[in-house]
Amino acid sequence: MSLDQRKERFMSRTALPADRHQLIRERLQQDGRVLAAELAVLFGVSEDSVRRDLRELAAAGICQRVYGGAIAMTPTPINIRLRSAANVEYKEMLARAAALLVQPGQLIFLDASSTNLAVAHALPRELGLTVATNAPAIAAALNEREDIDVLVIGGRLDHKVGGTLGVGALQELQRMRPDLCFLGICSIDAEAGIGSIESEDAAFKRALVAGCGSIVAVATPEKLGTASPYFIAPLAEIAQLVVVADSDVEQIKRIRQTGVTVIMATD
Repeated sequence: MSLDQRKERFMSRTALPADRHQLIRERLQQDGRVLAAELAVLFGVSEDSVRRDLRELAAAGICQRVYGGAIAMTPTPINIRLRSAANVEYKEMLARAAALLVQPGQLIFLDASSTNLAVAHALPRELGLTVATNAPAIAAALNEREDIDVLVIGGRLDHKVGGTLGVGALQELQRMRPDLCFLGICSIDAEAGIGSIESEDAAFKRALVAGCGSIVAVATPEKLGTASPYFIAPLAEIAQLVVVADSDVEQIKRIRQTGVTVIMATD
């Protein structure tokens, strides 16, 4: 079969929306994002047709529309106990780099997340720190640290998130003004900002962003360049992002262009 014949056969298949949708899904899974203009050329259809495809896929929860195209949705998270056992080496590396941002005498908030549990274990000693958290696992990890005062936020425990949420937790949070917050995130993208899978979790994190002096996000590689159903904040609200050194170069470039300081964690 000649090249022209193969191209004609491909075009005839991709003229069908179902075939285009499948190929877009594959591109999102492989690259994390797609551009409408490039897809229009690839499929031999108008950009309006591609934008319609992307709207339909976004409505199905496959992607999130951004300027010029779409980005993949972050994978649905599993229970925090299982998340804590995944990417352990990455999280320990990230935690060591993140802990260096802590200053003596600070009130720090460690938001519920498996990565922040690793940060709790890596906190430096004898700095006179006070650590607030809504995560029982983080509080338990600091139980033996007599050099750290621990404040535990009460409220309804969400077992999937691994932290207390709801009205009670928000009311307690509003009574404090942490100097530094390590924010747990499900996704981060230069255009889509930072997001969460859970609605109540996103509401709690928005309150954290509003009430803390400085926000640090610590992200494993699979979260970069993805979106979540519930928006937390634009990247402008993040002072620093800690990532591993082998994270996607193009994603890091886009994030840096927003003005966020990116810290590369290495061995």
